[in-house]
Amino acid sequence: MNFFRIFAYFCAAGILVGCASMPRELSDHKQIPGGEYTGFAENNRPEEIRYQKLPDDIQYVRASDSLVNATYDKLKAALATDDIVLDIAEYLFLMPGTWEKISSIGKTGDFNKRRNTFTVTAGKEKFKFMYAIPKTDKSAKNAWKVVKREIRRPAVYTAAPGSEEADALGNISIRSISTQEMETIVWFSPFKMVEPLFVVNDKYLLGFNKQGKLEVIDEIPYYIPFYERLKALVAEYEQMKQQMSQQQKQ
Repeated sequence: MNFFRIFAYFCAAGILVGCASMPRELSDHKQIPGGEYTGFAENNRPEEIRYQKLPDDIQYVRASDSLVNATYDKLKAALATDDIVLDIAEYLFLMPGTWEKISSIGKTGDFNKRRNTFTVTAGKEKFKFMYAIPKTDKSAKNAWKVVKREIRRPAVYTAAPGSEEADALGNISIRSISTQEMETIVWFSPFKMVEPLFVVNDKYLLGFNKQGKLEVIDEIPYYIPFYERLKALVAEYEQMKQQMSQQQKQ
């Protein structure tokens, strides 16, 4: 049985633990209706950015192939140079994975921002996450610059400043988000997944609005420990349910 179906079942049953709350829409982010909201999405795209099979219980909004393809080309061009050359939305959401990274490398002072939190509850456990929104267009560009620098030079924040290793360019890959990655983060995001949406270097999740402007930055590996804990909660519940069933038969 699919993990999320199991989890939905024990949420409804409410025997061992309560239900994980569905992430809410952030109040200052315009809600986007479901469906294809910019035209036809027929997956007529380069193979690496075709949308993948969706897990159960996920809100995923497809954009037109033309918008996705055009945004993909702009992103490739932007990552090929140290210049900014990427349009950024009025609000740029630095989601928990990215904000954790920026905080850990001491780059939080590179731009003005406001910080917010949201909580996902799974039974008796609460997963609390923090994200940030740069306050100005200049701050948003500086935030993207921090992330882009690491995308292009993976060791820039870990190697000795000015060293050959810190300045070494890495390979850059861009693809669509996989089914497993969607499944990993779906319970820990307050947003629907909205295209154009790309995964860079198998790590960075970049989301764009319907004007093709960068709107969301996150890092997928950040959520793996939370996902594993969530699976463990489900396993614990299933074990308890089996024990109760056996006791009832006796």
